[in-house]
Amino acid sequence: MKKLITFLFTSVFVQICFSQSTTNSVDLKGVQILNSTALALLDNSAAIITSNPDCKDFNINTENLSNISFDFSLNKGKLNGLEYYGIGKKVEDFKQFTIDKLFRPNVSGVVNRTDSTTTIAAGVNVNVFTLFRKKREDMKKAYESLRVTTDKMVTEADAMMEKKFPGLNRVTNLEEYNKRRDEILEALPSEDADEFAELLRKPLLSLDLASAYSTLYADNTHANNQKDRIGVWSTLTYSPKVKDSYLNLYAFIRYINDSSVYNNLTLSYSNKYEYFDYGTKVQIDINALSFGYEYIRRNGNGKDYRSVGVIQYKISSNYYITGGFGKNFTSDSPKDLVSLLGIRWGINKSDTKAWE
Repeated sequence: MKKLITFLFTSVFVQICFSQSTTNSVDLKGVQILNSTALALLDNSAAIITSNPDCKDFNINTENLSNISFDFSLNKGKLNGLEYYGIGKKVEDFKQFTIDKLFRPNVSGVVNRTDSTTTIAAGVNVNVFTLFRKKREDMKKAYESLRVTTDKMVTEADAMMEKKFPGLNRVTNLEEYNKRRDEILEALPSEDADEFAELLRKPLLSLDLASAYSTLYADNTHANNQKDRIGVWSTLTYSPKVKDSYLNLYAFIRYINDSSVYNNLTLSYSNKYEYFDYGTKVQIDINALSFGYEYIRRNGNGKDYRSVGVIQYKISSNYYITGGFGKNFTSDSPKDLVSLLGIRWGINKSDTKAWE
């Protein structure tokens, strides 16, 4: 575990120091880190109710050091910057309402080991639809304004290059030239770029669908493997802007079939339960800090509830600290305390994509 933590810190430092972007590309460093669907199935994460319209290509979730999840986002490699956010391939294709992300699943896996059992879980989630907060024509205007601004910035950066590095030839040493120019572009202010990026990253309304499956190994023995849980759920997210911050309101429904609940009479994992969960979550994002509270009511085999406060701090675009404290479900364990503090790390194959 110590080696893993060291690796994460080193990777984050490298990402901060060497990631670059240009104003002719969409910056993907600000997209979110994926919340693990596999961990959510096991009810073993700080937050179960989450939404991920856009997320990093690869993520490691260590909210609970006894089960570390690995998560991947698929089918994004050949997309340009506009397609990535689902608004169309070109400006003429812009749309306020999109279902283009439906075929870009996010998959996750986790291994949870205790003194008596090992559980392996895998999950998948997709964004069914996204509704942006501005109409199509307003989105096109914001984008065209951005392109005008970025063209001016590139011209200004080229002029500064001639003054600062008069001996650097753009034709014979293109890589070094672009590196120096990117450094200049990073330092130039661009409110239009910030406004358009915010429009893409903060949709007004979105619907996510998720499903996950787990296998239980009793006594930590491979021969004692059996079906554990299978679940399917949906999350609707509404994000109105409140002054300079965003208030995220979530509605959540879930069905779980649990085939491995411990039976005290037979001393085996033989009881089969069905759960019907529904709940809500409120979260406010203030700069790099997020505060949230989620409440989930469980029906079916046994009445129960989960009530957890969640806090998240964004250290950098690739590195979050997440914590949760409150009451968890007691459906298959008498220990109902949620007390988690961990790190979440995510990277992209590339932090930039050409606009179109």
